[in-house]
Amino acid sequence: MTMPSPVKTLLPLLAMLLGAPAMAQLAVTSGFDSGASTVGPQAAASQASFLGTTGGRVMLDFEGGMPAGLAIQGGRVTDDSGCRAALCGFNTTEAGSQFLLAPGKKGTITFTFGEGVSYFGAYFSGLQLATGTLTFQDGARQEISLPYGDMSLGGMAFVGFHNPGKLIDSVSFYTGNDIIAIDDVVYGRGPVAAVPEAGTLATMGLGLLAIAGVRRARAGTRASGHRPA
Repeated sequence: MTMPSPVKTLLPLLAMLLGAPAMAQLAVTSGFDSGASTVGPQAAASQASFLGTTGGRVMLDFEGGMPAGLAIQGGRVTDDSGCRAALCGFNTTEAGSQFLLAPGKKGTITFTFGEGVSYFGAYFSGLQLATGTLTFQDGARQEISLPYGDMSLGGMAFVGFHNPGKLIDSVSFYTGNDIIAIDDVVYGRGPVAAVPEAGTLATMGLGLLAIAGVRRARAGTRASGHRPA
């Protein structure tokens, strides 16, 4: 059966509308500096880009108290990682000294947010092994692998993710066997993208098909020589 052209034109649009909830996508920002024992240019540029995209700011630098609504399980706050900075991590806060140390041995550090967040990022230093991952749930399990350097060089990175269509309750960092420092943590809710409800999308779709039906009826009336009422 040949489909009327207005309907053929509107069906792709309807399909796009009905698929709209899946269009909000996770965006990851990452910049890595091999062998760096201070904040490197790639990591700094990555953080600047992330802050510009999210409108966020550093919420936790481990130099003072814990922000309200945030809980951290695992790791320890220190000013000494126990070995070379590029290999075991370091402070990244200007005029600061403290950072959160993840001591390896397949450890996990979990950040839990009282009200949920749509973006999260931080500096990670002492990256030697391909074992560091960030995991979280945004309706499905997501996993982001951290960059890493040569065993003898190490390195540091800024890694962040942003999903404006979702709210995330917690983020877990798995170290594998690497000793890694975390500092200058950025997180927040930001503007959550407005995604139409499924019922609204269905109503819009029916409206489009109704318009197509009216156009078809009018076209048929004109073809038969009758004027529409």
